[in-house]
Amino acid sequence: MKKLLILLIFIAISVTIGCSSAKKEEAKTVDNAKEPTTIVFTPEVSENKIKDFSITEAIDSTSTNTITDEQALSAIRDYCHISNPDLADIEKVGEYPVYWEIASSDDKEIVVLFRSYTGAQVRYYINPVSGDTYVTEFVPGITQEEERTDDNFNLKDYISENDPSAENISSVPGTWATASMGYEYNGDVLPEYHVQFTDSEVIYGHMLDGEFVTDHTAKIILFENTASGRYRIQVESPNGGHYTYQTSEDNDNALEFYETWNESDFHSMYRAGASLWKID
Repeated sequence: MKKLLILLIFIAISVTIGCSSAKKEEAKTVDNAKEPTTIVFTPEVSENKIKDFSITEAIDSTSTNTITDEQALSAIRDYCHISNPDLADIEKVGEYPVYWEIASSDDKEIVVLFRSYTGAQVRYYINPVSGDTYVTEFVPGITQEEERTDDNFNLKDYISENDPSAENISSVPGTWATASMGYEYNGDVLPEYHVQFTDSEVIYGHMLDGEFVTDHTAKIILFENTASGRYRIQVESPNGGHYTYQTSEDNDNALEFYETWNESDFHSMYRAGASLWKID
């Protein structure tokens, strides 16, 4: 009996020593480390899967065809004219103020305001990615606040297959100058600014020794060529100000300056000194 007990104790000690030895073998020294280092193996990740995911993400990010402010403004104008064929004639008569403008814009929503000839303020809320649009209406003196209408549509259905920004924004030829005189150079009193136009910007600068030197720029939001050589240009300044250049009815070489986008306010927002004269 004693022999059997001793034998069992010996076997238990042997198993314990064996396990301890096995554990020590698992913790091996790596390179010149002073202490045993535990090596952890992780599952391999396929490079192909990573590459496929990146390609898919890139395709998704470029296929959204996000609507720009210019496209939204142009498409809403087209939508309104299609919905009301008489609108163009009402605009020409000019008896009632009619205009469109960007009320607000960010990555999630563009809001276009349409001031109807009836006095109603119609706002179009546009998702710039999907194009989904809903409409509200506010009639001063009749309704207390905006009321959502039953009008819902996708604005992308009204965007030209050609890029509207390229279609509606065009360069105004020549060099122009402000009516106001701003400084003296080499004995000459010169305009406050000389002005040139690109497809998307108004460039303000100065003519120095026959060279045009840029001072600052402003963004063209909407460009209309109302007739041959006659323009209406809505501009947004770097600080968010809105103004309009419009060809004078009396002189095709003059662009009258209005410190607003709203045609109904033109009579009070005309600024003669900031108006432009074509010099070249």
